[in-house]
Parts: sequence; C-alpha cells; structure tokens
Amino acid sequence: MQGLVRYGTEIGHFRFETGLAEPTIGEDDILVEVKAAGICGADLKHYGIENDAAEIPENRRIAGHEFAGVIVETGKNVTDWKVGDRVVSENTGDVCGKCHACSKGNFLVCPKKKSLGLTVGWDGGFTKYVRIPGKILEVYKNAIFHIPDNVSFEEAAILDPMSNAYMALAQRSQLLPGENVVIFGAGPLGLFSVQIAKLMGAANIILVASKRNEHVRFKVGEKLGVTHFVVNDEENVVESVKNITGENGVGVIVDCAGPPEVLKQSLEIIRTNGQIVRVGMSFQPVDFSINDLSMNAITLTGHMAYDTTSLKNCLTLLEKGMIDAKSMITHRLPISKWEEGFELFANRDAIKVILKYDEEDESGRA
Repeated sequence: MQGLVRYGTEIGHFRFETGLAEPTIGEDDILVEVKAAGICGADLKHYGIENDAAEIPENRRIAGHEFAGVIVETGKNVTDWKVGDRVVSENTGDVCGKCHACSKGNFLVCPKKKSLGLTVGWDGGFTKYVRIPGKILEVYKNAIFHIPDNVSFEEAAILDPMSNAYMALAQRSQLLPGENVVIFGAGPLGLFSVQIAKLMGAANIILVASKRNEHVRFKVGEKLGVTHFVVNDEENVVESVKNITGENGVGVIVDCAGPPEVLKQSLEIIRTNGQIVRVGMSFQPVDFSINDLSMNAITLTGHMAYDTTSLKNCLTLLEKGMIDAKSMITHRLPISKWEEGFELFANRDAIKVILKYDEEDESGRA
C-alpha cells in the first residue's frame, strides 16, 4: 500500500512511501477504502519543511484528514454500518468523552482529541485504506456519515471546510438577511463562507484578499456570490469597504486569514454592535489597542471546526444542490503526484486539490 506520510509532532515533513501495511481492524472497527481525499491548509503548513524528526513509527502518521470512501470491511460487533456504505469521515479518531466540549457534542475541540491524518499514530486518507476505530463510534456515532446518493466522493471529501464555514456563519454569527458581510481570505474557508453568507441573505458580500488570488479564486468567488472584491495589497481596505457599504456599515466580518492586521482593519470597519468571527489563525502577537471592542460594543467570536449539526446540514445542502462544492474542486491528482498538488495550492493556482489512490505497484508501474 502507498501513502503520503508525515513525520514530526507539532511540525514535520512529508514522505511518499510504498510498502505500507494495510490496516487490520478489530471487532468494533470499520475499514474504509478511500475514494477521494482533499489537501487542507493544515497540511500545507508542513509542506517544504525539512526538520530533524526521525523517520520512525513514533513520529509518523499517514496524512489526509479530509476523506471519503466506501466501507469494505466491518468488525463482527458493528451493527450500524455495512460493507458497501458510502461514507465521509469528519476525522475524529478519539476523544475523552467527558470534558465540557464532549458533553456538549463539540467533539472537535476536546482537549484530548486525536485526529485521523493529523495526530501521530492516527492514520488518515492519503492512502488506500483507513481504519475507523470502534471506540470513537461508541462515544461519537456521527464520526462518520452516510453520503447522499447524488453527492460524489469528491464533494463529500471537502465537507470539512464547508462545515467549518457553515458553523462560523450560520451557527455562530448574528448575520441577518439584508446585512453586509466582509470575508477576509480567498481560500476554501473564505469561499465556502461566501456561499453560506449568500444562503443567509447577505446584501453585499465583500471578499478581501491579495492580488495573487485574482486569476483563479476571484473568478470562482464571483460565481459563488461575491459582490465586491477588495485587493488588500493594492488598495486601502478600510476605505474601500466603507465606500461600498455606506451608512449601513458592516454587521459581520469573517476572518478566514488570521494575521493581526486583519483584526486591526476589522475593528476599523465593523459598525457598532457588529460581530467579528475569527476563523483563521496566526502566531503573531497583537501590537495595537483593541479598546474599540468595548467602546463600540463589538462581539469578537473565536471559531474552530464544526459539529454534528454543521455536518448534517451541509450534507443536506449538497444533496439539494444548494451549495456548490464542484466549483471549489479545481484539480484532481494521484497521490504519487502530491507535490504538484501542494504547489498548486501554495501558489493560489488551486482552491481544493483532490488526491486519489493511483493503484501503482511497489515498483511504481501502473
């Protein structure tokens, strides 16, 4: 079996490897044959890294936490699932089951969560087969979902950023139909946020991103519902947004980028009693006053991941044709050409890249 393996703990490097052992399952486990897996920004931050992580089992995991496929084997105690079921994983491999997050069904922010394809020792979908542990299915039955018949494996494989955007806007924000929304970032999270904002009836949907997104991502963004683009490395973001929105101002800002500069600009843009939902992340310190949060009664909401509601509703939106995942998938490649996919993503020439198992033998022959 082939696979894209990442070594290291907090940060690491990738190796495409052959001769990997196929996973074996226990009495409560499920084995999924992966049909499509998406490259995520969380994967990209490890691309091109060459560190001193020893290439030993203690440091490895098969990467790929966005994946969908078909069940090919079930343990003898499994009753809820059967061979042939088309499923999508939300990538949770283990949780404590008793913390505050777990008690609320918000498993993806459990402090002890183990993620398939991300956590050391928990293999993901950049390969042929993935084991879904029976333990997680006992604690969290919605760790995998049935894929509707009219939804492809590729579309289902990008449920992660779709549901992330859904929760940020539909579940966490206070956006009302007819209000203006600003979205920072033209990656998958930003462009899915555009679609959710449109579904929620936003008046103006303003996308802020750099010029290097123009040739691919802006074109798709216009198709998906962006009403105005602000090129942040060519124009004054605050002035441009205010010129667009006028006296109505901006009710909600979704930060899918993360740098402190975005928060600074957001505080200058947002109207009184408005809301900033921070999805993106940055390790840079904030070096400016945030007193406007108090002075203007602004709500700053931190956001991470999604929950069962997000996942189920996004699958329904896909089934009903109310959200467009196909336009988000710009490239499809065999896993053996993973570097090409990462380059396309890093250079903004792609939005979502789908990797598929290419069925080559150990000598590399097709």
